[in-house]
Amino acid sequence: MARTITYKTVLLTVAVALGLGFLVQIGETPSDGASTPARAAVPRAVTVVTNSQSSSVFGVPENAHRLVDHVSNVQHVALVRETNTEESAPAMGTISAVPAIEDACKVMLSAIEMPAEMARLTVLAPCHQNADFVVLHESLRFSPRTDGLGAAEVTLPIMAQNARISVLFDNVEFAHVAIYAPDVSQYDRTILQWRGADKLQLHVLEVGASIGQSGHIWTGSSHTAELATMGQHGFVTSHGTHTAVVPYQAEVYSYPAHFDRADISVTMPVGLMVTPQNCGRLFSAQLIHVVSGRIWVPIDVSIQVPACSSAGEFVMLPDAIAPYTSLER
Repeated sequence: MARTITYKTVLLTVAVALGLGFLVQIGETPSDGASTPARAAVPRAVTVVTNSQSSSVFGVPENAHRLVDHVSNVQHVALVRETNTEESAPAMGTISAVPAIEDACKVMLSAIEMPAEMARLTVLAPCHQNADFVVLHESLRFSPRTDGLGAAEVTLPIMAQNARISVLFDNVEFAHVAIYAPDVSQYDRTILQWRGADKLQLHVLEVGASIGQSGHIWTGSSHTAELATMGQHGFVTSHGTHTAVVPYQAEVYSYPAHFDRADISVTMPVGLMVTPQNCGRLFSAQLIHVVSGRIWVPIDVSIQVPACSSAGEFVMLPDAIAPYTSLER
């Protein structure tokens, strides 16, 4: 009996000693000469997932991912209503802060109204010196020329109350201007225009006048726009130059319609220099009437030039535009 107790005591003592040794081994840390507190080892977390065959797979799934700091990716936007209220609007200088770019070659065009509803154009084209250009207004066109500084001053009849006038270089519009002419309906106009270097002259015979009398009106007579405003006579103006590369020319007869008389009659012979280049040929031109502020559709006319036996002579063609000589109101 005593031997049995002795065996149990020995076994218990050995078990206690082994257990104490195990605990001491777990709690020990390498000594560096100073006492340090014991640290407990924490096992790494393990994620258990299943694959497509529903088999358990140990470890972290290999999904592409990146941890993002949510706050650092937030953009703070100021409230417009709180920053710029209607009571404290920002200055215009801060809104339109782009500097203006000046074009040294910009074509400048201005117009002023003249007597008898004429307009004077001033053209400034510094990069188009001694250059031909075309003035275009409604169905009227003619080709003047700039000087050595790229400047030009021309006149033209206004054909519409809200007139738009354009300037073209090399068939490209470089500038336009608008002008308001409230009394444009007070002047009737007949326009003879053509393309070419030949010079046509529009001669107007008012009230049955003959060549050289006071009723004979052309660009060489003393009839002016100022006289027309007083209702005395009409007047004729010439536009364009025959020296242009593509010459567009026109002659315009303007008559003060508000002083119209019942016995008025007008004929318009055309003067022409016969040359070896145009003799015996048909000369193409265009006729435009403006009556009471209404522009008629342009009419194409053909002028028969005399035979070459008349070369070198200046002739008057009384019937050149005979079908269109009557200005009926």
